Amino acid sequence: MVESNKALNSSLPIKVRKAVLVLVFFAVFIDGYDTAILALLVPHLADQWGLKAAAFTYPLVLTSLGVVVGYLTCGSLSRRIGLKRTLVFGVALFGVATLMSAAALPLESMSLLSVTRAVTGIGLGIVAPIAIVIGTQNGPAEKRQSIAVFTATGLITGTTVAGFSGAPLIDGLGADGTLWLSGAVPLVLAALLAYLVPYSPKPVEQEKVGDHSSAVAVLGSELRTSTLVLWIASFLIFVVSYTLKSWLPTLFEAFGIDRSTAGLGLAFFGLGGMGGGFILIAASAKFGASRPLVVMSMTAALATAGVALLPVNPVVLMILICISGMGITACTVGQAGIAVSVYELSVRAKGVGWSSAAGRIGSIVGPAIAGILLGFAWPAQDIVLLLAGPILLTTACWFILSKRLARRETAEQEKADAYSNS
Repeated sequence: MVESNKALNSSLPIKVRKAVLVLVFFAVFIDGYDTAILALLVPHLADQWGLKAAAFTYPLVLTSLGVVVGYLTCGSLSRRIGLKRTLVFGVALFGVATLMSAAALPLESMSLLSVTRAVTGIGLGIVAPIAIVIGTQNGPAEKRQSIAVFTATGLITGTTVAGFSGAPLIDGLGADGTLWLSGAVPLVLAALLAYLVPYSPKPVEQEKVGDHSSAVAVLGSELRTSTLVLWIASFLIFVVSYTLKSWLPTLFEAFGIDRSTAGLGLAFFGLGGMGGGFILIAASAKFGASRPLVVMSMTAALATAGVALLPVNPVVLMILICISGMGITACTVGQAGIAVSVYELSVRAKGVGWSSAAGRIGSIVGPAIAGILLGFAWPAQDIVLLLAGPILLTTACWFILSKRLARRETAEQEKADAYSNS
């Protein structure tokens, strides 16, 4: 796989390309912010509606189900209307859907809230893969892993900002006011994207790769093992990440921590995640994404086990959940960096989208199982301890991918040397 080292949009001024990277980062940022705000709203809505927190498993799960639909359809949509229009549409869709959720809250209808959250999820799912592809188009090939990781780091940055600002915002504006604001901001961003991002053409995606369609190409003989291992890793780490994002305040309350401090757990998880994302950006520029992820995911497994096994101490818990968030988040954003290296440009949007979809299926399964376990009054410590297992399995997947990518890079370099010497 050979690509030019120049940016695909190299004719654009550097300032414009940097502005594009900032805008796509914030498109992904709002995804992370939305997820955290919903998690913070659950205890408040449960009190207002007179329900148990576990009853909100439905809107949480349907949000992630909508995201999977968005991930699976974003590639086809971008081929029809172009990458830029797809991104603007996705941002606007989850903005409008969030406003619909705000309007639905006074009705106290779980069914209606679940439907509006599913639509919100579709918009979110459309945005993230397209934002990553547009971001990597605006940088050289040798930096595409770092650019993909930077863009995907918007997820945890949004989660962190929501973790620190969400509780005061909910106290000041109420649950419905918080959602009204959370829906208005994406509409503003959609307008900025439409005005400031240069026209992005439809991906030149070959419908035939040899004798196979582009959809089959990601599972062809050359890519099948890497694709399946990447899907497994994405699924497992998103099980863990979204279980904690969705239920961490509730779990920490079950630990015996007061509500305000429990909410800070999500903020420290996000703070560690931001640090992990930036560490991965620097490390991936030098070593690629897969090798640093082996170390970071192993660290996350140990920290997560520590949260469950050590005596409850708020300070220790915040430190451990911060370390856990560092490794877990590095894995969730790192899978996008690996995907852009595994797949050539002709199938990259599909490859990134499907890998992300595998992850989001995990984001459905994880919170759903945790909600069921909470409903059966499982100890919160036991639920957290269960999460260490998938992280360990993810570590093995990163190790396998690091070996496969290293072998492919060696083979490509040997071909390039042979060509230059011929």
